Amino acid sequence: MRTPNARGRALRSRATVGLAACALSFAVARGEGPGAGEKPGPEAVAFFETSVRPVLVESCQKCHGPEKQKADLRVDSREALLKGGSLGPAVVPGKPEESPLVQALAHADDQDLKMPPAGKLADPAVQALTRWVQMGAPWGEPSSASAAPAVEDHWAFRPLQQAPVPDVRDRAWAKTPIDARILAKLEAEGMTPSPPVDRRTLLRRASIDLVGVPPTAAEIEAFEKDGSPDAFAKVVDRLLASPMYGERWGRHWLDVARYADTKGYVFQEDRKYPYAFTYRDYVIAAFNEDKPFDRFVVEQLAADQLPADGDSEKLAAMGFLTVGRRFLQDRNEIIDDRIDLVGRGLLGLTVACARCHDHKFDPIPTEDYYSLYGVFASSVEPAELPRLDGGPASESAEVQEIEKHLAEARKVRDDYKAARRAEAAADLQARGSLYVRAAYDLNFDLRAQGVDDRAKRDDLVPQRVRLAGRLWKSRVESAASDSHPVLAPWRLFAALPKDEFSAKAAEVFANLDGREKAAAGSVHPLVLAALRDAKPVDMDGVAACYSALLAGVEERLKAAGDRRDQPLADPQWESLRAAFHGPEGVLSPKGADDRLLVDRAQRAELQKLEQKVADVDKKAAGVIRRAMVMNDAPQPTDPRVFIRGNPGRPGKAIPRQFLKVLSGPDRKPFGQGSGRLDLARAVVGRAAPLTARVIVNRVWRWHFGEGLVDSPSDFGVRADAPSHPELLDDLAAGFLADGWSIKGLHRRIMLTNAYQQASVLRADCEVKDARNRWLWRFNRQRLDFEALRDSILAVSGSLDPARGGPSVPFDGASNPPRRTVYGFIDRQNMDGVYRSFDFAVPDATNPKRFVTTVPQQALFLMNSPFVQAQARRLADEAGREGDAVAAVYERVLGRKPDDRERALARAFVDRPAVEGEPATPPLAQLAQVLMLTNEFLYVD
Repeated sequence: MRTPNARGRALRSRATVGLAACALSFAVARGEGPGAGEKPGPEAVAFFETSVRPVLVESCQKCHGPEKQKADLRVDSREALLKGGSLGPAVVPGKPEESPLVQALAHADDQDLKMPPAGKLADPAVQALTRWVQMGAPWGEPSSASAAPAVEDHWAFRPLQQAPVPDVRDRAWAKTPIDARILAKLEAEGMTPSPPVDRRTLLRRASIDLVGVPPTAAEIEAFEKDGSPDAFAKVVDRLLASPMYGERWGRHWLDVARYADTKGYVFQEDRKYPYAFTYRDYVIAAFNEDKPFDRFVVEQLAADQLPADGDSEKLAAMGFLTVGRRFLQDRNEIIDDRIDLVGRGLLGLTVACARCHDHKFDPIPTEDYYSLYGVFASSVEPAELPRLDGGPASESAEVQEIEKHLAEARKVRDDYKAARRAEAAADLQARGSLYVRAAYDLNFDLRAQGVDDRAKRDDLVPQRVRLAGRLWKSRVESAASDSHPVLAPWRLFAALPKDEFSAKAAEVFANLDGREKAAAGSVHPLVLAALRDAKPVDMDGVAACYSALLAGVEERLKAAGDRRDQPLADPQWESLRAAFHGPEGVLSPKGADDRLLVDRAQRAELQKLEQKVADVDKKAAGVIRRAMVMNDAPQPTDPRVFIRGNPGRPGKAIPRQFLKVLSGPDRKPFGQGSGRLDLARAVVGRAAPLTARVIVNRVWRWHFGEGLVDSPSDFGVRADAPSHPELLDDLAAGFLADGWSIKGLHRRIMLTNAYQQASVLRADCEVKDARNRWLWRFNRQRLDFEALRDSILAVSGSLDPARGGPSVPFDGASNPPRRTVYGFIDRQNMDGVYRSFDFAVPDATNPKRFVTTVPQQALFLMNSPFVQAQARRLADEAGREGDAVAAVYERVLGRKPDDRERALARAFVDRPAVEGEPATPPLAQLAQVLMLTNEFLYVD
């Protein structure tokens, strides 16, 4: 399970999983401790939920829960604990000194039983459990450990509540509802807001906030001279209208979307996404044009399902789903990544935690996870990505030449794959009985080392044993096999427990007879007859029957000789042949993974052909733009729950539908194709209150450095409550009412006194609220890597205004002055400077960046050729002005130097050169030093 939030990480560190491996060989005695028989108070329940239940669930329930009870002990309810286990009492409510559980956890020297055996838990965990027993072992409701608190009791799942604007004492400061709600909290805590920041600092704050670079000296001067009441509002509007705004705020969203230009480790496959940049450019454009966020979400999930409207650009939005890691092309991991992206990225819910079991804290059953799994399993990425409008004219000679080479490379590759597919189909039709039997003998474990040896026994091709096994297993496990006339009997027999097979085989035959009476032909007559004649007593017998039937088809095809491509004379055998080998047959390799069609030598040849296509595609990316789309599969997949997350253990079939907790009582399965469009509409429809809360909290955090909810991608029951719940709902409701406008949200936030406060520390408030959760000042924030690099380029005058296009590398050999958002992101081999400056790791959706201080940051700013080159350029520009020192200060810090700074700088710049000193001009050194100052590196 993914760690959902900081609290979860802390609990894991305090209560290491050791307890989960312990067989607690004791039980809980019934006791009459404090609170016995009484409903525990809210404080006791809160203590249990936050400090005890997580330890029990994460560290005990694996061995003592619903699925396994070592020593006959369960710890997932108070009733189960009081019932006890096999070896005597463990807890006496109210008496920790008499409770063996507490004694075992304490690892006392005189105790034989010490839990966990590997080592004592951290003291806070032991102390919490001891205190809990002393309190009478209170338990929250519901008592099932896998259940979350009642849905209606959790703030994130409630409808939006717009509380009345509170009355405050300082009404002059509370000029907006946002200010009033913040001030009400401050006054309640006995604090006051900070005074307004000076205009220069406010303009720098807004400029870096919205466009990612500091204001020019001319912009500062104009703002300081503008005495109109709406001077700052005009600044905000100007910045929001700048195309640089989309580059800045689009990059924020790319963190959520785990954007990168490569696939991660994929062995010998080409690692690059040549067209990932089209998604990045779509995001930037969407922010610039203030695309309504609900439309933005729908396009990212299902643009291919929307009316064309003559606009193909929206197809690029689907890179949201497709630019993630490829996990060596493990389909299940890729789908899990996409579920996690939708869950945490859009809904603020750790849905992926329900992959192997019901979510241990949130009301998300594992069936909900596999409902979404079915949506993405029913979606495919086309071999040829669609072209986007707005690129070079299709009739241009360059484009035609590229398209010609691309078509030629694809044809050679596709012809090769078609030939291998035809070879596999012919071999499976001729020897399918042997291949299926070999796969069965290996228990369909096609990664087993014994595949080669088993294939050699019957002179089979090992890779086709894997192919036949994969085809058979996937067809049997699909929901369609329930009613398949050939596969349904296999499925029913395979579901019987091994030790009850003989006893229950008659029930299967009765089932099959009932189906046949209800609808003739629902069970293939040859299959039913063969099974009745054989009277199998185990699955080996069933497999032998099917192998014989396949062999019967093969004999008749062989006897047909040159007429084998024509239907068999016997209609029943022909229908059986079609069921096995027809275009949609069980053993048809149509649509099978290409890797299963080739042996090792052929795989190397196929990789060469794939690489040729990739090479042409990469060259085309600078001229031709394509969208990394998904399309609905021809036949949607009805998902099955993978027991414990294991694809090899499919459970019951479930419909593709939205999360139960967000759907209401009338939840219905998705009805359109894969369900992606239904899913997208549910995210911005049924779930609109939660979706709005999540995005307004992200925007707030990107402005203030801290969110109203501390865990921006986890709004589940273990997330900390909002610092200002009424403000969060007010922002979300206003956001919806304003047409899901992000730019409107910026204006609401930035035109408040809260945003325009100074960031200076104040001892009177710091002692009460060191984290500034009540917003008594603006949070000082360090420039992220993009703003830092772009600001250096901006103040030096080097920043290239070019927009869009393929990503460019920023390394020592090539560091073009493009905005950093256009840099090439290699998720497997990320450039060291990105890592040093806390760049978002694109392996999964990123809730927020960490801020670290490491020596490499200062070393980069002091020694990087890039920084030194920009400092020289800045000095060259400033040197042409009358007061070069003042010019450098104004460009870098947006102000003139004071008298002391001017004197020191002038003395440094004018001093005679000393032999052996670096050749860098003193004015360039001064510029670089100013770039290293906190005044430049931080936003106040």
